[in-house]
Amino acid sequence: MRALVAGLAVGFLVAGSASAQYVISAHSGVIQYVEGTAYLNDKPVQPKAGEFPDIKENQVFRTEQGMAEVLLTPGVFLRLGENSSVKMVSAKLSDTRVEVLAGSAMVECDDLAKDNAIMLLYKGNSMYLTKHGLYRVDAEPGLFKVYDGEAIVKAESGQLTLHKGKQTSLAGVLMAENFDVKDEDALYRWSDRRSGYLAKANVSSANSLAASGGYGYYPAYGDPMYGFGGWNGWFWNPMFGMYTYVPYDGFLFSPFGYGFWSPYTVWQSPYFYGGGGGGVAPGVSRNTSGGGKHAPYIPVRGGSSAVARAVAGHASGGGLAHGGGAANGGSMSASGHSGGGAASGGGHR
Repeated sequence: MRALVAGLAVGFLVAGSASAQYVISAHSGVIQYVEGTAYLNDKPVQPKAGEFPDIKENQVFRTEQGMAEVLLTPGVFLRLGENSSVKMVSAKLSDTRVEVLAGSAMVECDDLAKDNAIMLLYKGNSMYLTKHGLYRVDAEPGLFKVYDGEAIVKAESGQLTLHKGKQTSLAGVLMAENFDVKDEDALYRWSDRRSGYLAKANVSSANSLAASGGYGYYPAYGDPMYGFGGWNGWFWNPMFGMYTYVPYDGFLFSPFGYGFWSPYTVWQSPYFYGGGGGGVAPGVSRNTSGGGKHAPYIPVRGGSSAVARAVAGHASGGGLAHGGGAANGGSMSASGHSGGGAASGGGHR
């Protein structure tokens, strides 16, 4: 079943049952979350339940005393710091281009489908994000940083490929320089927390899909009905009041180290059991370099490396006490296993 989602941004389609809604995105630019004040073409923006404005091509979205999260291609999130603004140059999944006008913008790229493309622009410079990773543009003094991943930077002065821990000035000749990836500020820490909330919603959604059999409605790899190939969609989680990303198959980690599970692998997640968990069954396991340093149910840094070993299948059991009790009502379950509780995604501070 595919139908327009009432009240949601134009360009989002839903497939599946009422309890398991897998949303197919037709374009980039949906404003998912605003904390503080933000404006779309100078009109105040405040997303609320079931109503998410989207940034159309050539529109400007800006924050004042607050931060914001925007959905780009599935599995890719754009976050703005305070007093920042961007212009949506192109909202196509195959050609998403966002121009940074002021302030700071960070892009978390958890999964990048081969048919999708992300490019950041700033004063004649173009930054093509080629891999899973974490990227940032600061308009003042004009810097592009690669915390993780790989990006190709082009300017009048030439072309440069940057990898993890490298930055370049955008105000002159491109030159790769080292920077401290552990040097964090408010935008970085807020992005980290948002990634944790999304991961919590992912486990809840993957459990729900597995329990309901909703994953049977996922688009097959390269299914021409959807025109995008595998994994191109978001999952609406009404418990958390947000969209999260659920891989079609296998599992992956965000650049911050949070796990994102598919309905086929979530029951093997150590967090699903509320304690220790066995290894992960064979399947697609993309972007696992994060090592599971974070626990999806507890968005706090510095998780034990035992999480990574359990996820990688190198340890069984281990008593990983990260999936604890449920908050705000009921626990999730699937395939006869008790799932860890889901907590509300609200109150992001």
